[in-house]
Amino acid sequence: MEDKILNKSLVAIKNFLTAHSSLNSINEICGFIGYEKKSQKFVATIEKNQAANPKSFFSINPVNYLRFKKDYDLIAVFHSHVAGDESPSEFDIKMSESCCLSFIIYSINTNKFHIYEPKNKDYDVKILERIKAKLK
Repeated sequence: MEDKILNKSLVAIKNFLTAHSSLNSINEICGFIGYEKKSQKFVATIEKNQAANPKSFFSINPVNYLRFKKDYDLIAVFHSHVAGDESPSEFDIKMSESCCLSFIIYSINTNKFHIYEPKNKDYDVKILERIKAKLK
């Protein structure tokens, strides 16, 4: 399965994220969701989880973050929860607030998404609203 989809609809992005999460049900997966203004389409990537304990946490190489942000409008960081539900952990909230990026969390157990929005935002809020509508 590919680790990146470009110029896709939000339904395709949702299916991409849930499929990757289901295939990797032992460790959290993580990646980015962005928007390409030129094509007015969405993009999503799955990044290597570099956390010391990938069953409970995720960590993405900062260089990958910079590369993604160079090519696309970064809207949110995505990761899965392999245990529990889609509610953000205390760590998720702290990281989202530190990055000023929304965290989209998918629970393999409940098959549901949750979007945590930080107080300060470094993304297009209107685009996130479109994403929220499709992930319900």
